[in-house]
Amino acid sequence: IYIMRKNVKETLAAALAVSIMVNAVPALAGFTDINAEAATIIQPGVITGFNSNNTGFNSTSPDAADYRATGGTAQGSMSISTFIPAGCVDSMAVSSTGSIVEVKDKYGYEDMKADLAELKAEYPTYFNYSSLGVTADGRNIYEAVIGNKNAGTHVLITASIHAREYITTMLVMEQMEYILQSADKGAFDGRSLKSWLNDVCIHFVPMVNPDGVALSQSGIDAIRSEKLKDKIREAYDNDLEAKRTELPFEEYLKYWKANANGVNLNDNFNALTSKIKVKTDKPSSEAYYGTPGSEAETKALSALADRTHFKAAVNYHSTGSVLYWNFTDNKLVEHSRDLANNIKVLSGYTMIDNGEEGGSFKTYLGTRRQPVTNVTVEVGKGKAPVDFSEFEAIWEQNRHVPFYVMKWAKEKGK
Repeated sequence: IYIMRKNVKETLAAALAVSIMVNAVPALAGFTDINAEAATIIQPGVITGFNSNNTGFNSTSPDAADYRATGGTAQGSMSISTFIPAGCVDSMAVSSTGSIVEVKDKYGYEDMKADLAELKAEYPTYFNYSSLGVTADGRNIYEAVIGNKNAGTHVLITASIHAREYITTMLVMEQMEYILQSADKGAFDGRSLKSWLNDVCIHFVPMVNPDGVALSQSGIDAIRSEKLKDKIREAYDNDLEAKRTELPFEEYLKYWKANANGVNLNDNFNALTSKIKVKTDKPSSEAYYGTPGSEAETKALSALADRTHFKAAVNYHSTGSVLYWNFTDNKLVEHSRDLANNIKVLSGYTMIDNGEEGGSFKTYLGTRRQPVTNVTVEVGKGKAPVDFSEFEAIWEQNRHVPFYVMKWAKEKGK
């Protein structure tokens, strides 16, 4: 891995105009300081701070007293280091020499499956994976785990719950490998990463919707079941009739969002279902929410959340470069605001309160009896599927997110 900095004189001068405030943390001798690497933000001029809509503390929030009691005061300023010159670009290579995960266009299910096996073989001390369930078309919904399963702090990161948002799978696979490459010789926030991984367990579900991803990437022939192929064609007819699409069938499939049953999985969770915004009673590429909790993918995530209490969760989507951090009836408003503020500092993404929301994994986590602080992170700028050319920027914006979510969960998670 290498680091190259451009226009040093210009960036140092720019520090007089715009900087990011951080608290310096001493590096450990002989270790790569991940905390220091994270200090450089790819977007010039990103500033921590508050605005009236999203980042300011609200004393009427349901978790306000608890948030204050656990020391939640410095939103968005959690141990990112010293003064950072605006426009200073950290162009660390997307992957190091000898990496397992290949950065490629249309990184798919078979790529992920092979890479999970190789990561387990290469890093057996820190890494394991298993199937949470099987989809309607016979693909596994994999969960990967890094760290100590018996730790007191657990974190969850998910990706590709929407088919056309498959660039997020490659992102979290890269994040996983980066953590594993750093596990023995990396230091974060003044501690060895090995020590962190003894205290925290990070769970990844890198492709929640593998049938949908296969359909979006490769078309109808990627689906094995003739019954499901018929259902997908039915969804196309439904969407044509409802004027939700005018695209030819093969082009329409590229923008597929649902699973192979034509159910939008992020509307299928049994939480605040009366507030789902887009409804139809027929299979669709994106508008059908089905029967709450009906789908194999939804059941897999729900069961995972039911048996493991996560102190923080990040749900990766695309697109927009935004953070959907809140929704009506969220039980952990201030915790969610704080976590999103810290991700905002790393990524430069805009924070948005989503207001009325229902049926999503975010609402399932945020309204349960023991609620989970969780944020939806929308990567990329172009229409989904996000163009592969955007990946390098997405990687730079999100490479260190798992480390800071891990730290946040350990220090502030409920």
